[in-house]
Amino acid sequence: MLESHDFSKFFREVHGVEPFPWQKRLLEKVAREGAWPATLDLPTSSGKTATLDIAVFHLALQANLHIERKAPVRIVFVVDRRLVVDDAYVRAGKLEKALQNPAAGSVTEEVAACLKKWSLDGPPLIARRLRGGLPREDDWARTPSQPTVLCSTVDQIGSRLLFRAYGVSDSMKPVHAGLIGSDCLILLDEAHLAEPFRQTLEWVQLYRSDKWRHSTYSAPFGVASLTATPGAGVIDPFTLEQDDKAHPILKRRLEASKPVKLLRVENEDARQQTFVTEVRQALENSEGKIKAVGFVVNRVARARSLFEKLRTELSQEHIDLMLLIGPARPAQRDQIAQRLEPIRTGAENARKSLEKPLIIVATQTIEVGVDIDLDALFTEVAPLDALRQRFGRLNRNGRDITPSAAIVAINEEVGARSSDPVYREAIVHTWKVLDTNATTTGKGKNKQKSVDFGLNNFPVTPAPMEALSPKSNAPVLMAAHVDLLSQTSPVPAADPEVALYLHGPSRQPDGITVIWRADINPEWKDQDLPRLLALLPPRSSEAIELPVWAVRRWLTQEGHALDELADVPSMSPEVQERDGKSRLVFRWKGLNERSEWVTPDKLRAGDTIIVPVTYGGVDEYGWHPLSKNRAIDLADTAALAYRGRRFTLRIAPGLLGDDVESDHLSNVLASVQGERWEVVRDAVARLALPDDVKGQIKLLAQARGKRGRSAVELHFDLYGVNADDEPRGLVFVAPKGLHGEASEEEGRPNATEDDVSGSLPGFAQSLAQHSMEVEARSEAFARAAGLPNDRVLDLKLAGFLHDEGKRDPRFQRWLHHGDPLGADPHDENTVLAKSGRSLPRDARDKAGLPPHWRHEAQSVRLARVHARLQDARDKDLVLWLVGTHHGHGRPLFPHADPNESGNEVGPQSLAFDWNGLDWPTLFQSLKARYGVWELARMEAILRLADHRASEAAAKERDDK
Repeated sequence: MLESHDFSKFFREVHGVEPFPWQKRLLEKVAREGAWPATLDLPTSSGKTATLDIAVFHLALQANLHIERKAPVRIVFVVDRRLVVDDAYVRAGKLEKALQNPAAGSVTEEVAACLKKWSLDGPPLIARRLRGGLPREDDWARTPSQPTVLCSTVDQIGSRLLFRAYGVSDSMKPVHAGLIGSDCLILLDEAHLAEPFRQTLEWVQLYRSDKWRHSTYSAPFGVASLTATPGAGVIDPFTLEQDDKAHPILKRRLEASKPVKLLRVENEDARQQTFVTEVRQALENSEGKIKAVGFVVNRVARARSLFEKLRTELSQEHIDLMLLIGPARPAQRDQIAQRLEPIRTGAENARKSLEKPLIIVATQTIEVGVDIDLDALFTEVAPLDALRQRFGRLNRNGRDITPSAAIVAINEEVGARSSDPVYREAIVHTWKVLDTNATTTGKGKNKQKSVDFGLNNFPVTPAPMEALSPKSNAPVLMAAHVDLLSQTSPVPAADPEVALYLHGPSRQPDGITVIWRADINPEWKDQDLPRLLALLPPRSSEAIELPVWAVRRWLTQEGHALDELADVPSMSPEVQERDGKSRLVFRWKGLNERSEWVTPDKLRAGDTIIVPVTYGGVDEYGWHPLSKNRAIDLADTAALAYRGRRFTLRIAPGLLGDDVESDHLSNVLASVQGERWEVVRDAVARLALPDDVKGQIKLLAQARGKRGRSAVELHFDLYGVNADDEPRGLVFVAPKGLHGEASEEEGRPNATEDDVSGSLPGFAQSLAQHSMEVEARSEAFARAAGLPNDRVLDLKLAGFLHDEGKRDPRFQRWLHHGDPLGADPHDENTVLAKSGRSLPRDARDKAGLPPHWRHEAQSVRLARVHARLQDARDKDLVLWLVGTHHGHGRPLFPHADPNESGNEVGPQSLAFDWNGLDWPTLFQSLKARYGVWELARMEAILRLADHRASEAAAKERDDK
């Protein structure tokens, strides 16, 4: 049986080293008390990401507990910063891999076996990174009890927690809220950088408490703030103790000296020239010992400017220069970040192998998340806490060296009346504190001031509050606000602004996800972009997250430098739109009518937009609003991780290089319309195509066959037609993927959110069979999630009743392809839950279904008189779960039904009466009973059971 003292052996098996004393002590404390300390006061380089190991091991220790379990199954590591390297995610991936392939007889094998209790058919642990809210990128949310480590940002996690998940459809928002707001541990890294969100989390914890619900059961939930700068008012923080300080590795890191020169110059040009001079001197005096140099500046634009100056003034033959900024596309940034591997902390042999010094120009993004060990570091002046984070990367491992370092300030920015747009007056106070506490050496022109930024040697302890990064306070999250936020269908007009609770009233979040594609054009009015994007969905690895103001200014003021953008949340500047400069963007809302071309003024936080590559604005290093160069389309690169379930190849203008004229392509495509896909492929292959496109065309020969159907589908209509009525482009789709590729659940909707994806999946299934399968899976999910037995039984019953509304004769006529007789009500085998036939667009109207009619509302109407409802422990809850199993009806439905009248109306009507409650009042009653997040979690359990049951049925038919 697994015990607490096994943690050290588990740690050694996974990481090859012994845990630090504080890591073992924290595990013992959490296991003993069943809860995490509110604050972990741990210095930089002390190994804070090991909290993930502790949380996972704590969960494994509780494998034999049910409703008594205190360890959440989801562990979320949150950083309020764009990261160039997410070391927490790297560590989580290492844990995932170790637990999937443990050595026989090891403690890791025992931990994996314990975690399998919750993962059911899944792996013991999954590690995922939420880098942007995009439709369908929610494979972490496939089951309610899968042990999971999520690494993400305040925006992505906070918006999900508050029922406004950025980039997620309204119907799926409750699922994400239920999974993040219940059975979840939130580890808020560098919490001093995210004070508003920390305050909001305190309110969430209050509203989850017994004071705000009638039910005695609540899923585990916890919050722990990790910070090296806890600030005043922290009660009983968890800190390093004497055995930690005496540990040989920590002792070396804590005692390392880091003398930093204080330099003042007249202007920005002088500062950049000083940076060049400092690095030249450091390299010349090091006799080749300096292998890694960092520069940190406070604005994205200044980072680019310094990067270009260093590239011009330093010989590229003798240095390796790189730029790291937060707003970059992960598919490219991850490749750049691989160059950091030789200078990772402790990688001494790799460091020695560097043939020339690696020089990094970075923004604030380097302050958090990246475990690198620099020999020299030069930075702009910033608040004390930011500077300590930056110099935490200098001689991080406490090597026996004398590092080179300097803080360079412009006279004006440290003047008494100066106020920085990002850091306000903190820079002025910081410089005053540093100047006062500096050590002075030399005289006259050789006079030099310096401050030791070593962890134990820093002279300013505690730091004065006015010299720290400004912290906004979040508005009070009132109960009325929670009530409004919990309404997702529809979202209320008086909707609280979620960003205020995440960043405070004076800070701007990363609000827009931007993706560049080469095969879209706002002038192609007949292009079917929703369908095209559904076949090759936007992925976070090809996206950049940017503040709303920055995107609007880029689209409306071509050539503006956007100097204000920093890699920390900051105040948004005024944006004055210029006439005639606005460019259209495609707002992606999934496969529905809300996906459309819009002007910049229509953009809102949480939007995902697709822009033509001809707009420029990005290069290999990331966001570059001044660039007019054509961007690179990364859709194929981003899709590589998902291929296996479906392979998509686009043949369209913009993707094929300059040698292929649009008219010639259209002419070739027109000549082969109606031919077999092999004929079309060969005709396209004869064009003068780039090598990468030729390579992808060859891959089509590996397309897997589909039962009795072609292995490849052809879509000639997605790009519209030219003036000669010829198709502009073509999309090849291999629905079952390619031979030899790993099978991924790609190509099938990840969530049956609507009647089209949920009821027309391409195969027929009876209602009786589907109801039985969802009933069984709901029970299994609810038990694995640790719900009390009464709630398990209610979810099981809701699974059985959820699709009863599909018995409606009109719905059956639709599923039976307009057959006026529809199903035979006396033959259960003819009553369908899903249809395998392709239905014309007007089939619903011909079947007599009202616009936007929702079968789940009819399910409620039928369920309340169903004999099995008497088995419910909480009939209110069962009816609610049935009515919301597609995310609608929270609290209003989008349709009216003329066939209903009197006392027999469904919940879409204000006349609905269930024991004196209408549908919205039932919602209020259940929220008071269970709490908003626990109610959402139970909805998520049923909905995910429905999704997985439908997915399993589809896979079974595909495999036949």
